[in-house]
Amino acid sequence: MLQKTRAVVLHTTEYAEASLIVKAYTAESGLQSFLVNGVRKSKARYAANLFQPLSIIEVVAYIKKPGGLHRVSDVSASPALSNIPYDIVKTTMAIFLGEVLYRSIKEEEINPELFTFIDHAVQILDVHQETVSRFHLCFMLQLSRFLGFFPSGKYDAVTAWFDLKEGTFQEHRPNHPYYLDPTLSERFQALLSVSLEDVSEIKLSAQQRKNILEALIGYYELHHTHGSRIKSHEILNEVLS
Repeated sequence: MLQKTRAVVLHTTEYAEASLIVKAYTAESGLQSFLVNGVRKSKARYAANLFQPLSIIEVVAYIKKPGGLHRVSDVSASPALSNIPYDIVKTTMAIFLGEVLYRSIKEEEINPELFTFIDHAVQILDVHQETVSRFHLCFMLQLSRFLGFFPSGKYDAVTAWFDLKEGTFQEHRPNHPYYLDPTLSERFQALLSVSLEDVSEIKLSAQQRKNILEALIGYYELHHTHGSRIKSHEILNEVLS
């Protein structure tokens, strides 16, 4: 049966001679896989940038059963992005965040509020230039709320160490290597308290950005992805430096 849904592209895999398998998070059915035929031909029906990571699309597809591979009848931008496909920094950011989502969201998850968050975040990234260098840090923190491991507690003079393993601010340095020191913990708290639209207000050096990103990737591995390593941040760090 043909069904229509909005979706955010997370990951693509080449299939057969000219097709793509598109992993996308949909508004109504969670994470789904779509087969788009002929998209890699020289005179393809659809533009290639429709299937870049974080593209927002409207898909008409033959939905057979949850978790299957659904053949696409039609696809269009919903809405068309004006900057992400053409700005190398934003494109690289989208690849990284697409990987974060791809490794974090499970097949069976259906969560309209999560879809709305991702949809809204993509459109902020598309139009706000000044937020780019810190956007991914704030996005990962806000995403962790939907995934069930948002940090607890609060940084202050007493609880000045963030324990990545416990997911909370502590009075003393943890007796394991998974923590942020007081300086980074204070910046981490600032990121926890800001919206995606206003994240440019948070002052971070290039080194602090890298350190907090590495910590967040470790945080995700400890609490959610369970060793599934996010890798595209290395390219993102180069582009942002």
